[in-house]
Amino acid sequence: MGRSGTKTALLFDGRNDDDPTLTLLHTALVDGLTAAGWVVDDWRIRDEKMAWCSGCFGCWVRTPGECVYKDASHEGDERASRADLLVILTPVTFGGYSAEAKKALDHIIGIHLPYLKKLGEDTHHPPRYHKRHDLLAVGTVPAGQGGGVEAETFRRLVARNILNLQPGRQVNAVIESGTGEAEIRSRVRGLLADCGIRAPEPEEVSA
Repeated sequence: MGRSGTKTALLFDGRNDDDPTLTLLHTALVDGLTAAGWVVDDWRIRDEKMAWCSGCFGCWVRTPGECVYKDASHEGDERASRADLLVILTPVTFGGYSAEAKKALDHIIGIHLPYLKKLGEDTHHPPRYHKRHDLLAVGTVPAGQGGGVEAETFRRLVARNILNLQPGRQVNAVIESGTGEAEIRSRVRGLLADCGIRAPEPEEVSA
């Protein structure tokens, strides 16, 4: 949270192209968060020069909290650490994230420590910072596949990944391609509400 009390959302824009449904979702997320008084750090990953994570763990032991690469990934941990909400927008790819989203997410492991800690029945890396992030993940699948195997795999993957963040709130959803703008905006308002964010209805904004 900034000095003025304004909250920040880091949006991992994992679009591979200008897919219409993902573009509508992106606009609805930015509009909803902005209307609710949030600052949106819109990370359009495909437009960035960013190396793939090499798994060197330099962000843990050589340059703690920072990627060793001096490209767009270098500030990933900092951008994530100062955000109050992490938002992942991605086409569902084989039940997982897009290559673009995965590339950026791999580069923020520095917000955790290299040590392992037992949490319930699981073992996780504890957070480097005291701040806890809420997390919202939205994936898209082809029309008619919202209840399919890939969609369910994505929901389970996100739920497991989220455990490492130990978030205050965690919300994930799968939306079918071809969904209309009005429904998308309604769904996004509901998802933001689940994150404790009240995005005004369109008539409230124009009033």
